[in-house]
Amino acid sequence: MKIKNNNTVMIVVICSVIVVAFTVAAIMFANGRNTDDAEGFEGPLPERYVGSWELPGDSHVLQSPRTTDIAEDNAIADENDFGVTMTYGVYSNNRVGTINNPTYKMEENCDAAAMDEQGMQSNGIMQEFRENAAITKIEIYNEDGSTLCDTVFIIDGEYLIYFGTGNYVFCAVKLDAVG
Repeated sequence: MKIKNNNTVMIVVICSVIVVAFTVAAIMFANGRNTDDAEGFEGPLPERYVGSWELPGDSHVLQSPRTTDIAEDNAIADENDFGVTMTYGVYSNNRVGTINNPTYKMEENCDAAAMDEQGMQSNGIMQEFRENAAITKIEIYNEDGSTLCDTVFIIDGEYLIYFGTGNYVFCAVKLDAVG
């Protein structure tokens, strides 16, 4: 077959590039990953963070709010009764309530400044943990991903730092499954 003009060749090349671009975009969308940010993603929560998180027996407030209408001891008692649940189908805590079918946006290896951006005082909070602790930021959105509902931080994959009752900052640990 002999091509009669260069316009036909140009159209074939452009169409091929468009098909490849749409294929790559479809694969990235299906995976829920952004190749520009290998350490972050938006989509379902990784299995290692799924479950119930509760205050340990020796818990204390990591940071007090400037103003609140609830005493620290009462806030701790409320958090002991409620905790935080992060699953594929539900996110809940005492402060924000329940979000059904949440969308999670996660960023691993954050700087402690990410806590400061959320209103937490990272310098005081991070004194509780080892130097150079790994910080993961998880933003929780509503079902269609249009509204940010809460932001939590996980330290070294073990400790959940979050705003709880009365906007006190707490540290929870994941409950082990029994059975």
